[in-house]
Amino acid sequence: MRIIIKALIIGFCFSIIAFIFLLDEHEQEELLEEIPIVGEGNHSVDEYEHHEANEEDETERENEQAEPEEVVSNIEEETDEQKNSYHYFLGKGESELLAAYGDPVRKDQTPYGYEWYVWNEGDLHFQAGIEDGKVVTLYTNEPASETSPFEIGSPFEKVAEEWELAESVSFTNGYNSYEFNLSKDEVETRPLVELEEGWAQLYFDTFDETLSSVRYLDKETLLKHQPYNLVYRGSLPEQSELSPEEWEEVERGMARQVFDLTNTIRERHNLPLLEWDDETAHVAFFHSKDMQENNYFSHTSPSQGELRDRLQAEEIQFRMAAENIAAKYSDAAAAVEGWLNSEGHRVNLLNDEFTHIGVGVYRDFYTQNFLIPW
Repeated sequence: MRIIIKALIIGFCFSIIAFIFLLDEHEQEELLEEIPIVGEGNHSVDEYEHHEANEEDETERENEQAEPEEVVSNIEEETDEQKNSYHYFLGKGESELLAAYGDPVRKDQTPYGYEWYVWNEGDLHFQAGIEDGKVVTLYTNEPASETSPFEIGSPFEKVAEEWELAESVSFTNGYNSYEFNLSKDEVETRPLVELEEGWAQLYFDTFDETLSSVRYLDKETLLKHQPYNLVYRGSLPEQSELSPEEWEEVERGMARQVFDLTNTIRERHNLPLLEWDDETAHVAFFHSKDMQENNYFSHTSPSQGELRDRLQAEEIQFRMAAENIAAKYSDAAAAVEGWLNSEGHRVNLLNDEFTHIGVGVYRDFYTQNFLIPW
């Protein structure tokens, strides 16, 4: 009898130790599709492209034997240097961020519990996520931005020499343990780097082979985004369900972010900025909504037809038009970087003839409509 009891206890212990969750639902695919330029003649739609969306060397400081005055001086100098980077504000209070940069141009809701504070005027082009009065994430794709220790425009090879771009990244949070597993493609396009404070997600332009944008996140926010395949033991941060009204706010914000980030990319390629067009944005939104609600991913709607049909139904006059669509991306920034790294989408993003754009987002479906109006 004692032998049986011991066997049961041992088996129970091993079952607890082996209690590891594999996050299957994040093996969804990020989807991208572009439509060729639409003019007066007929147009064709290419087959959509897809790839899996399963979106440390920490240097120890040497112990120095120094006079107290020298130690204080070193700390002050380091802090001054850190304040020249957005990364410095990760984990800091909202008031400190606003004291440095002033009030944001607008505030956008997100499905992750934080609110995007958006600066998109003058020399400031970045977003800071604020939750409970604290900075939990920051993002920018502006070359002149304060992104130290990284620099937008840096060659991939240079970044890879200075930082470990690993296919497996693991960490603990309390009694919980997590491991993100990146594909080779993800390491080359959006690797994850551990910093002394938080994490950096680096987005690379694979055509130019340079750093395109930087996202800083704390642990909780990284786990909420779950940008890569994740294996974990313990629990994940809770995320609240959004009401339809809250989703509308999120979608409006993401549409404007796609617009902002698209124009920043065009500006760094010395292209004219696009103007926002409300009527075209209306068409784009309802195509995103149509795809999500009717479970398809295509430029051709079963009920509303192709881009030309949808624009003409709203009596939008145009000489030339094109469309990018995407799905299953975690947010606007991720979708725009996905388009940038796909040849057909990139052609539309960087077309120097387009003058206007309308963007529509519904849940995690994204549509960009570019055009030259009559």
